[in-house]
Amino acid sequence: MHKKLSQLADIVSGYTFRGSIENDPNGDIFVLQAKNVQTNQDIQYITGFTTITDKSLRNPYFLQHNDILLVSRGSGPGSFRSAVFVSDESKVMPSSSVHVIRIQDVTVLPKYVSLYLNSEIGQKELLQIVTGGSYIQSILVKNLIDFKIPIPPIHIQKSIIALHENITDQERILKRKQELQKNIINASFTNLINN
Repeated sequence: MHKKLSQLADIVSGYTFRGSIENDPNGDIFVLQAKNVQTNQDIQYITGFTTITDKSLRNPYFLQHNDILLVSRGSGPGSFRSAVFVSDESKVMPSSSVHVIRIQDVTVLPKYVSLYLNSEIGQKELLQIVTGGSYIQSILVKNLIDFKIPIPPIHIQKSIIALHENITDQERILKRKQELQKNIINASFTNLINN
């Protein structure tokens, strides 16, 4: 069964700043930008985020745990990255380069939606609703509202998430194995040269 995102979630665009966002080391509000969103990597830590103290912000929209973030501007497949905000930090606001999808339907898991958006099929579907030229394209909230995604039963959503986590763990183990093999080779040459 396919459902429109608007049937499952509230969808908003991040805050539009006038000009570039200047980092204030004494800032107490963290700004999440497109550069902070990596494909299928939950956002748990806010290290490296720009901070601001702008008291003139009217009703800043702060992120909540399990909000889905979608990069709103890009230039082709894979550039409209999605991640889930899993931090407990309370004063993080998105910039306009990110849309926020806040799931309201308890039968839909945010991680499942984010994985779908990042999938090859999800990215192809997102490209059908972009606006703009061939170089920089944008996804508008009004187009995202009608975006349809397949919603299987929750146990299938959980299985897809578990499969993704298993593959991610295997990739991490393989990368670590390759690093160890490289270190063994390097140590062998170091020992050879020193003897």
